Amino acid sequence: MEKGKAGMFVDVQNVQVTFEKAGNEVRYDKLIQDVAKKCEKEGLTLWKSVAFVPFDPRDQRRERLINALSFMGYRVKSKQVKRLPDGSVKANMDMEITLEILAAAEYLDMIVIVSGDSDFVPLIDTLNRMGKRIRVIGTKKGAVGIELIRASDSYENMDDIEGVIIPFSVSTTKWEEDFFTVSGGVEEFREGENLGELPQDDIDIGQPEENE
Repeated sequence: MEKGKAGMFVDVQNVQVTFEKAGNEVRYDKLIQDVAKKCEKEGLTLWKSVAFVPFDPRDQRRERLINALSFMGYRVKSKQVKRLPDGSVKANMDMEITLEILAAAEYLDMIVIVSGDSDFVPLIDTLNRMGKRIRVIGTKKGAVGIELIRASDSYENMDDIEGVIIPFSVSTTKWEEDFFTVSGGVEEFREGENLGELPQDDIDIGQPEENE
C-alpha cells in the first residue's frame, strides 16, 4: 500500500527572531530529519518541505542561509523585505505560506506548520474542514499563541526536539563545514557568524501582525 504524504512549511522569520532574542541558533537540518523520522513512524513520507525566508539584498548571510536550506532538502521561497519610510521593516510572508499550503493540500494527508504565529489559525481551520491532519511545531513556551496550539491536531515546541536549538555561544562552524563538505561546498561560512539573523523591526512574536 502506498504511504500517505506529509508536507512541512517553515515560517523562518518567526522562528529566527524568536530564538535570536534568546541567543540561540537553529539547526534546520536536524529539524527536517526529525520530522521525516516521525512521519515515517506514522506511515507517512515527508513528501515536501518548504522554507519561507525574507531577505535583504545587502545581507550576504541571508543568501548563505537560503543556499544552506536548499541543500538540506527544503524548497525555498524568498521575498525581499520591504523598508518603510519610517525605517521599519516588513518581512511578513504569511500570505505566501498560506497560498503554498492551500495549493499543496489536496496532495497531502498531514500538514506540518513550523511557526508560533496565531495568524495561521484560520488557515488551520480551513485545512481541518478539508480533512487534513495538522501538526504544529511552535517555537518555544511563551512565544506561541495559545489559539495556534488549540487549533492543531498535535503540537510540540522546537526547543523540545533534540539537537534543533543550540546556544549561539557555541561555534556552529563545525557543523556548517561538515554540511558544505557533503553538499559540494557552495560557500565557506565565516567562523562565529550568526547564520540566522533577520530584521527584527516591526515584529511581534506570537501575536497577529498588522496586514500589509
